[in-house]
This record gives sequence, structure tokens and C-alpha cells, in this order.
Amino acid sequence: MSQLTPFTTAAVRHFPKVELHCHLDGSLSLAALRQMAAVTGASLPSDDADLRQLVTAPMATVSLLDYLKRFKLVTDLMQTPEQLEIAGYDIVKTAAADGLIYLETRFAPAISTAQGLTVPAVLTAVLRGIHRGTADFGIPVNVIVCAMRDRPNTESAAVFNAAAQFADQGVVGLDFAGDEANYPTSAIAPAIRAGLATGLPVTLHAGEAGPAQNVADALTLGVSRIGHGVHMSGHPDVIAQAKAAGATIETCLTSNLQTKAVQGIADFPISEFLSAGLAVTVNSDDRTVSDTTLTNEFWQLHQHYGLDWSLLTRLTLNAIAGAFTTADQKAHLRATVQAAAQQVGV
Repeated sequence: MSQLTPFTTAAVRHFPKVELHCHLDGSLSLAALRQMAAVTGASLPSDDADLRQLVTAPMATVSLLDYLKRFKLVTDLMQTPEQLEIAGYDIVKTAAADGLIYLETRFAPAISTAQGLTVPAVLTAVLRGIHRGTADFGIPVNVIVCAMRDRPNTESAAVFNAAAQFADQGVVGLDFAGDEANYPTSAIAPAIRAGLATGLPVTLHAGEAGPAQNVADALTLGVSRIGHGVHMSGHPDVIAQAKAAGATIETCLTSNLQTKAVQGIADFPISEFLSAGLAVTVNSDDRTVSDTTLTNEFWQLHQHYGLDWSLLTRLTLNAIAGAFTTADQKAHLRATVQAAAQQVGV
């Protein structure tokens, strides 16, 4: 075995990484936001520090709903095809700079229909930007389409049916985002069933701002990935259910600390989940709103939980296994990561 490469942020950034839980509207660069504002003449603060303050949540955020307030400025700039194409392109550029070799980004297209666009028109524009970004940066990026928990189930089902028409163009999965505390899994079950009926797999925000029961209900419905899931901690029955289902768990440290999904670093259950044999992955959630990168998430886990090259490799391979992509692409990604692991000495 070769000598281990020192575990530094630069080395982690260079290591080929895979991310499954990254919100498009929470991860756009300030430069992209300025481009998007220029399309419609929207006014933004001239100073980047002032703009960042508007779209970044402080660590002192009191709840998920408080955290979500930071999205309003961004989603107001995601209302024209040109703006949406800029957003799609930017997320690929950001992924490339962070050393990703595959990304699944998610967003709720219905939020971009406030000025008359249809859901298909929104998806067409975002995918056009993503495909252009992939051509320029070489990073494959697929889309998970979200519905919003506070909207009627019939509307959510319609969004999912529209999304399914893009399954051959880069839409690979479905999700619900938004207010979990007031809209538990049981309340959106009819729309989840409608989503699964399209043939697309479903990942669900559950056990983030709501109880472990939301995770259990999601797994019973046939959801294959769980976004966050931290409130499974201390519930061995739900953890066992997730393990038996082979569910992939999309953990997001920084955003969970901000939204108070966990109260502190010591409460983040990654060690508990790994010890239980869950297929844990690491994700940024919202790169801009949480002022983070996937590199930074791994670095924080290194500092606080002793994550090393071996565990980083394991978590990355978990992400590949859980990705909503083809077996051929998974095999290519796996080979890339395993080769890099050998280079760092794993």
C-alpha cells in the first residue's frame, strides 16, 4: 500500500466526489445571480458582501422555515427561460470547481411559474443550461424534480407527471421540499404514490424538521432515498427499517446545524448511522444558503468525526450506489473513485 496522501482541503477538493442532495436555487453563485438579475433589470446590492448576506443563512437560524426565507430573492430571479438556463449552467460550473464527477441537483419547477412559464418550459430551460454546462465542464448532472409539501396533492401529482416526460433528457427522480413540520409524509402520501407510478424513483426530505415516523412512512411507501433523516437517531426500529430497505441516506451537516435539525456537532448522527450499517452519503444541501461546498462538508466531518480517506471513499461509493443513474455510468464513476482512492493510499 502506498503512503497516505495528507488529508487537506486541497486534496479533498481534488478527489473525485459525488453529490446526491443539492438544491439548485440554494446553490447559485453570486455571479450567476447578477447575470440573472440583469436579464430583467432586477436590483441587487452592488457589494458582494451585502448580496451574500441576503442569500446566506446565519448559523443562528432558528428553524427550517427561517432558513427557507433566504430562497425568496433567488426564486424571484428564476422566472424566465434565460434566467433558468443561467442557473442550470452555473450549477455545473460550481460542481466542476468543487471536484465533483457526478451531481444530482434538485428544484421545484412550480416556483418558477409565477410569471406564466409552464412546468415543462421551466424544465426545458434548466436542462438546456445543464447540458451546456456538461459540454463545457465535463461533469454529468441530472435533475430531481421537487413538489412543494404545502401545495395540493393533485398539483404535486401533475408536476411529477410533467417531470416524467423529461426522463430521457436528464430528469432522474422526484422529491418533496418545504415545510415538513406541518406537512408530514402521511399528508403527501397520495402524491408520492402518483410520483412512484410514473416509474421515476423518489427521494424524500424526511426526519429533518419532522419526526422519525416521517422516515418510516416514506420507506413503507417505497421511497428509496431519505433526505437528511437525522431524526432517525435513537429510533433503532426505523434505522433497521431503512437498512432492510437498502435506503440511501443523504446527510447534510452544515444545513442541519443551521436549521436546528440537530442542536450541535455532537448530535449529528453520522457515526450512529454508519455503525448501524446504513448507506450514508455526504451532501452540501444548499451551497450558497449554507455558504459551503462538498469539500467543506467532508473537511468538517474530518475535523469533528475523524473522517479519513477510507471513509470518504466509502461514502462516495455509497453515493454512486444510490445515484439515480444507469448501471454503466455507475461503473464508470466507481472505477474513477477507486483509482483515486489507490492514489491517496487507500
